[in-house]
Amino acid sequence: MITAQGTVPGSELYSAKAQKSLTGQVAGESGVIDKKPPSSDDPDKEKSTVSISNAARKAVEHDPANASALGYEQFMPTYDGFSAAAIAVGVSDPGAEPFSSGKTFDQVAIDARASLDKNYQKLDDIGKTYRAESANATDRNSLVGELDRRALYAVVSNEGGLFTKDEQALAQSKMSQQQGLAMGLYSGPSSEQDKFFDPFLGDTAQKFKAGIQFFDQVSNEEKANSIDFAIQRASLQQGYEGMTRDRGETPEDFSTDHPLVNLILLALDSANGNLENQSPVGIVSDAEDLRNQPWFANYTDRLDNVMSETRDKYLDKS
Repeated sequence: MITAQGTVPGSELYSAKAQKSLTGQVAGESGVIDKKPPSSDDPDKEKSTVSISNAARKAVEHDPANASALGYEQFMPTYDGFSAAAIAVGVSDPGAEPFSSGKTFDQVAIDARASLDKNYQKLDDIGKTYRAESANATDRNSLVGELDRRALYAVVSNEGGLFTKDEQALAQSKMSQQQGLAMGLYSGPSSEQDKFFDPFLGDTAQKFKAGIQFFDQVSNEEKANSIDFAIQRASLQQGYEGMTRDRGETPEDFSTDHPLVNLILLALDSANGNLENQSPVGIVSDAEDLRNQPWFANYTDRLDNVMSETRDKYLDKS
């Protein structure tokens, strides 16, 4: 699976070395994920998969409506007086807007800037002065914990030019953590890992399905402008469909009207089976990276128009 924004530990769902194909087959020809997304505290620790019966799978199948009961906030520790509730709710409901509701995107960015500045001062006041180069998980969660996913994306995309590279990387790592947890992949402090329950019990196809459903709920701004969104959404769909068919089942229909996702799906389907054209080149984080992918070569002349169509579809022009 292709990932984007792999700039700091914990900021990518899978490492570049794990990107063996564009179908989400991370751990080789079997298509089984055998690595968890890197956490900020333990980036290299591996997590084994679990083999279970179909009956057991159905018994514990993920129910998004009850996801909040899994207590995601415990995997995002903060200091007293701080909260990561806004980020935690974004695991089960990435479209939730406890911070950004009713605001234009530029106002979201302004308010996110104010939230960060306030929390820098609060951390300083309790003797936990924030230093990006040495910040631990509690420091980072305390700094950005008030931001919902839409606000995190305002930071990642540097809306209004208000945010530093370190702040953008931190916001990206929190968005990746949300995605990982939603897909049943642990991301958080090693000390809390024993409390995490994979609701899919190692079923990779179901993890990919959960990833699709997760991305379909994110903000219009993210859908309109994020290459990372389009790459992940397309590769998750291709991976889910391929794995489901490989075990003799019919995949659910997750077709989308997202123009860029559909263009990437065309490119992925065209490259499928051609190992030379299928291999990604580095991390795809922007449109230029996408143009440079061998598997996308036949579609580069359509990219600008499709990106413009995508923005028109999801951004309010009024």
